Amino acid sequence: MVTVVLSPRSEQKRQQILQAAGELFCEQGYAISMDAIAVKAQVSKQTVYSHFKTKDELFETCIKAKCSENQLDGRLVDDPRPIREVLCDFAFSFQSMLLTKEAQHTYKTAISQRDSHPQLAKVYLSAGPKATADMLADYIQYFIDKGVLNVPIPVHEAAMQLLLMWHGRIVYWSYLGEDNEETEEDRRTYLNSCVDLFLAGYEVKA
Repeated sequence: MVTVVLSPRSEQKRQQILQAAGELFCEQGYAISMDAIAVKAQVSKQTVYSHFKTKDELFETCIKAKCSENQLDGRLVDDPRPIREVLCDFAFSFQSMLLTKEAQHTYKTAISQRDSHPQLAKVYLSAGPKATADMLADYIQYFIDKGVLNVPIPVHEAAMQLLLMWHGRIVYWSYLGEDNEETEEDRRTYLNSCVDLFLAGYEVKA
């Protein structure tokens, strides 16, 4: 795969487009036009299309950028810390991303456009949940190979177990506009207990 290195000016315009698109997707949904995105980004429509060929591509890139912003990209296996510490920190970052207004609006946009733009759900799943699950599955597999974990189910299913537990009550409440009044300490206690439950079930006993 060829990596294209953008000039500082071109990269700045790309970031302007991503910022504008992220805000407009959040405020107005997928129906927003590329013209409106160009206006908000203060660039020409031609410039928008020079960076992103389609609105689907722009939507997908916005999702990936949000994951990166919340440190949900990269390789977990490169983190030298103990497995519990890594998983607990990752859990908090993951749940924090789900609680952002942008993440919630992106999810609702994918759901609301399911019938008129079915490809949008595929884009959302590929750029968000699937990419996160793949990264976590690679991390779990690393410790299976080292003999630290013994996971009797497919590794991607094990990754999904963690991700779904990490949603917690607070995510479902917030997606319905409700505040369940959990503090950061409450959240960390719950998320850490999910990790402990996972490790208790799958960690190889000495």
